[in-house]
Amino acid sequence: MDKPSRKYAGPIRDKERTKLKLLTAVGEIIKEKGYTGLRIAKIVEKANVDRKTLYDCFGTVDKLIETYIKGKDYYLAYEDQAEKLVKQYTNGDANELMKTLLLGQLENFSINKEQQNILMWHLSEDNPLLSDINAKRERIGSIFLKLTDSDFQNTDIDIRARTALLVAGIYLLMLYRKSKQEQFCEIDLNSNEGMERIKASIAQMIDEAFEQAKKSKHK
Repeated sequence: MDKPSRKYAGPIRDKERTKLKLLTAVGEIIKEKGYTGLRIAKIVEKANVDRKTLYDCFGTVDKLIETYIKGKDYYLAYEDQAEKLVKQYTNGDANELMKTLLLGQLENFSINKEQQNILMWHLSEDNPLLSDINAKRERIGSIFLKLTDSDFQNTDIDIRARTALLVAGIYLLMLYRKSKQEQFCEIDLNSNEGMERIKASIAQMIDEAFEQAKKSKHK
């Protein structure tokens, strides 16, 4: 019996496959060369397509890179669900949401080499694309932080400043972990035991901030 012939997927599916090839090429270049390797000639060569195809799929190289970064960024993944997620934590559970987000950031950033390189890119030069992405990240963060306002209102605890220190600390520690096989404050960040200590301390610092705020209101 003859096998049924495969149906042609059509131009729409072909275009989606080509988009995926281009996005994959961007990721591979960032892993291999860092952000300095993101040149149109390198991207189309890696994806095995021509420049016209790239423009047909994404319009510009910046749009291609932006699409890739959005797909990899930890906080931008919450862009369409931040409001919904906040509603799930409106019954005095803001501290649990904060712990979930920050511990998730730690886990994600510790293994996401592309995101590590993208952060280094942002820190090393002024780039309108990365500044725009950071602004979107800040807007998402504001949605989550507003959930804590009722907990810290009329207290002397600046939860935004504390969160900034935790977020920045996570970024720094994981970049250090990536580049150095050395201890940091006598903690081996490349060991399971060291990472568990960091996780426990993040959770502890968040819990302590909320507990201090609660005690401050009862004085």
